[in-house]
Amino acid sequence: MVMSDPVADMIVRLKNANLVLKPYSDVPWSKMKENILRVLKEENYIKDWEIIEDNGKKILRVHLLYSNRKPAILKVRKISKPGQRIYISVEGITKRKQDSGVAVLSTSKGILSSRRAAELRVGGELLFHIW
Repeated sequence: MVMSDPVADMIVRLKNANLVLKPYSDVPWSKMKENILRVLKEENYIKDWEIIEDNGKKILRVHLLYSNRKPAILKVRKISKPGQRIYISVEGITKRKQDSGVAVLSTSKGILSSRRAAELRVGGELLFHIW
């Protein structure tokens, strides 16, 4: 099956599994998804992840995070889409409200959270916003 937006597929799978309190969710592996999961772990939206093999294919098993049986991921909004890429400058990142979740960006320094991108003073493609 061909997906037009694998990042959107991954974040929707995580959000849906989180809302029904599943312990983990499996998503097809890619290096970009692995880097996004690293950012989500640093920002305390997931517990951890591991790479498993199923019939010769790599799969990311994402262990979800809960606090008092409440999901860590409440909402996800995909910003940049395959048909319309959205970019944000350093100034745009620093103007955003920092207390209303986190944005995930693809920058020249790799996949970063909006907080980390502001620290490093880099802008980039705004992938999605999560809270």
